[in-house]
Amino acid sequence: MTGEIFTVTAPVFIIVILGYFWSLWKQKLDTETLSNLVVRVSTPCLVFTTLTSFHVQFGLIWQMALSAFLALVASAVAGATVLKLSRLPLNTYMPSLMHPNSGNIGLPLILMAFGDQGLALGIAYFVVISISQYTVGYGISAGSFSLARLVRQPIIYAVIASLIVMAFDLPVPAWLGNTTKLLSGIVIPALLMVLGFSLARLKIGDLKLAFYLTIVRATMGVVIGLSLIWLLDLSGPPAGVVFLMSTMPIAVFNFVFAEHFNRSPEKVAGVIVVSTAMAFLALPVLVWIAIHIANGDPMFGFIL
Repeated sequence: MTGEIFTVTAPVFIIVILGYFWSLWKQKLDTETLSNLVVRVSTPCLVFTTLTSFHVQFGLIWQMALSAFLALVASAVAGATVLKLSRLPLNTYMPSLMHPNSGNIGLPLILMAFGDQGLALGIAYFVVISISQYTVGYGISAGSFSLARLVRQPIIYAVIASLIVMAFDLPVPAWLGNTTKLLSGIVIPALLMVLGFSLARLKIGDLKLAFYLTIVRATMGVVIGLSLIWLLDLSGPPAGVVFLMSTMPIAVFNFVFAEHFNRSPEKVAGVIVVSTAMAFLALPVLVWIAIHIANGDPMFGFIL
């Protein structure tokens, strides 16, 4: 099992570290352009090629999407409660507590741990988190919600196209399938490189607050993940995927919103860096638990 865990986590660590040192070596990496390419082109291609290629049941796709939606609602309620009691501004920290890093870290881990079929489940979960991050998260930071921003998300149309193909069992032309498959291959290495590069450039502020909110986010993730597995009666890879996705650290993109709207960006950066560092330390344990949950290990029966 130790070798299996290392096989899953090592590629993630190596590529993130490469991105981190790429920044320290003063090498250029246009993260804004690369991120836009990933968000607007490669990720929609990954959604389409994954959902249409691996014949995942509709029921499992909706189950993953529902899990992500319920996780967002639970995180919003718990996060708002903690921030109110702690007298911390919701516009600054709420997006961070709501939106885990299901893309940069979550998808690579899911792929390594559960293969292509697991990746399809992870994509369904990730899509909901991603749409919420770029709409609800943006709106919270901005102080207002924009419907126009929602309809401009390419990932929505990739999901719609995928569901149509799946529902009517339509054949995907070879040229289209090959094109989307090639473009989708950019996503995971690019996300990990950008994560490492961005972490090296973030300016940290208020470490005490960062550790506090990291513990809050980590606790929320574990409790919400296990609760969803029990509530929705999940088993097998879907249960492992939900647990891993729920326990991911705070997404780096929350810093972009904080910086854009001047919501204490240094403090938000501190939360992101500490959350990511602690998650990396815990990744072998989290993957070990996820695999055991997916395998129906009796030792986790008393929790679920």
